[in-house]
Amino acid sequence: MKLRNTIVLIACFFSFCLFVQCKSSEVPTASKKAQSIYKTLKMVKFSERKFDKMLSNAKRDQGHFDLKKFDKDLFVTEHFLNGFKALTISTQTPTNIHVIYFHGGAYIQEATKAHRLLIEDICSRGNCKVTFILYPLAPENNAQTAHEIINKFYQLLLKEFPEDKFILMGDSAGGGLALAFLQSLVESNNEIIPQKTILLSPWLDIEMRNPDIDKYVTKDVILNKERLIQCGKIYAEDLPANSPLVSPINGNLDSLGSIKIFVSTHELFYPDCAKLHELISKSNGSKSEIKIYEGMVHDWILLPIDESDRSVKEIVGFIIE
Repeated sequence: MKLRNTIVLIACFFSFCLFVQCKSSEVPTASKKAQSIYKTLKMVKFSERKFDKMLSNAKRDQGHFDLKKFDKDLFVTEHFLNGFKALTISTQTPTNIHVIYFHGGAYIQEATKAHRLLIEDICSRGNCKVTFILYPLAPENNAQTAHEIINKFYQLLLKEFPEDKFILMGDSAGGGLALAFLQSLVESNNEIIPQKTILLSPWLDIEMRNPDIDKYVTKDVILNKERLIQCGKIYAEDLPANSPLVSPINGNLDSLGSIKIFVSTHELFYPDCAKLHELISKSNGSKSEIKIYEGMVHDWILLPIDESDRSVKEIVGFIIE
């Protein structure tokens, strides 16, 4: 009897240890503030209203990236090409790490104040340079123009900062653009190719063809599938919707270096992010890490919540390692 009781106790102990180990590897539960934001947006049907407004009247020249708006402890330099602008911000004594950032907005909407605050945060915490490219937007421009301008800015940066180690980064549509641009650099055998890329809730396929996406239509309180497809068509213009320039999940995933993906369990892009992670694991010269956050709204890193702070810490750790 004593022996049996001892065996039961030992079994219980190891079961408890296994339980703790399993729990520690699970996706953390959303904070109360994040849950509140999610419930509020779901109640007011934010995604439908936002996309209808964006399609009918995308605002321009809102001034969020005027020099006077930046943190006074940071240095900001403007670059101009063909009527488009990029800004490089840095600390007083930055390292040679240089992030090139592409903003989200369905390729139609301008960058926001939240984007500026995010790059300031990354710059300060990482003690690095961040170049924010205000790339051409639709419907005034298209994907081919956007890539042409981005490549020109990239070549300019290579000449101006020849010792820097470049990292690509983008959120939402900007995440898709970052991956598409990386693929184009590899395809063209560019002399210098960034070895790290950070994708924040990236839009990887403008056609949204993955059948699993439909399972997330009611979960996502920010994105609207039909409106996104409309935006994608406007941006692609004459390009086929499956072109890697607009749908990089269809492109060559070899030789892309190290890619870190951030995505939520409650957004339309989750299935494609999981698919991209799997495809990269089977590629050559590329590796992927995916960070899955529970119950977050799309692009949560732009919000003043604990999960955003945790994401930035992970990003900074990735870029300086």
